[in-house]
Amino acid sequence: MRVTESMIYNSTNTSLASNLAALQSITEKVSSSKQLNRPSDNPADVRSSISLNDTLAQLNQYLRNIDSASSKISAQDTALSSAGDLVQRANELAIEGANGTLDASQRQAIAAEVSQLTEAMAQDASAKVGDEYIFSGFKVGTAPFQITSPGQVGAYQGDHGVITARVGSASTMQVNMTGEEIFQPALTAMMQLQADLQGGQSVQPSTITAIQSSLSTLTQARATVGARSNRLDDAKTSQQDLIANNQALLSQLEDTDMPSAITEMTKRQMTYQATLAVTAKVMQTSLIDYLR
Repeated sequence: MRVTESMIYNSTNTSLASNLAALQSITEKVSSSKQLNRPSDNPADVRSSISLNDTLAQLNQYLRNIDSASSKISAQDTALSSAGDLVQRANELAIEGANGTLDASQRQAIAAEVSQLTEAMAQDASAKVGDEYIFSGFKVGTAPFQITSPGQVGAYQGDHGVITARVGSASTMQVNMTGEEIFQPALTAMMQLQADLQGGQSVQPSTITAIQSSLSTLTQARATVGARSNRLDDAKTSQQDLIANNQALLSQLEDTDMPSAITEMTKRQMTYQATLAVTAKVMQTSLIDYLR
């Protein structure tokens, strides 16, 4: 077969273009630090990368859910701790008020303190995270209790909605408590304690029993909050581990092995320069031969 000038030009140009394309490809991988810069780079790996990124987005959403739930749980624990201290003090005052030797002024002084405790309890029940009341059920924009007069609190204003958070692919948990079940018993008992004291009589045994029962309710609620907090901590650790594992897989697919890539880029540069030099000589010789 006769080799023509045209065949030589085409061959050298094809070789030059091929080497240049390879050099550009590896240079892009080095400069971007990514092996996958477009779908055509490796369709199978690109599909896997998209799937892993979707998984990571979902896992990060679970992590945000957990952090949001943890904020609410933490606020609940703070409010319940404060409320428990208030009821403890109310219990002490109730026992003191049961002493039949107290005179009217002493009972009124105790009643005044209980009035302040009752209002403080209503404030604890109206704790918020951001703009949302955390003890009002679904009615997060409504305070669960309103102080209607000194030492007096109105009926529960929230609802009984159960708020859940998805903390894993197949895992949800309740993250709220309603003020009626947690705070209403204590508020009712404390207002009854005021009534006993202001009525000029010793505090009734039933009132003391109600206060102590409400303290047990608050204590149990705090234990529940503690258990939920521990579960959220475990869920967060689990999601963080899953995120780390998926990020490692994604890195294997997407990230450039820089030492190998730089070595390859250097070789490609040398190959391209050599091809360029040979092409220049071939074309120069052919042109001189043509002029002769």
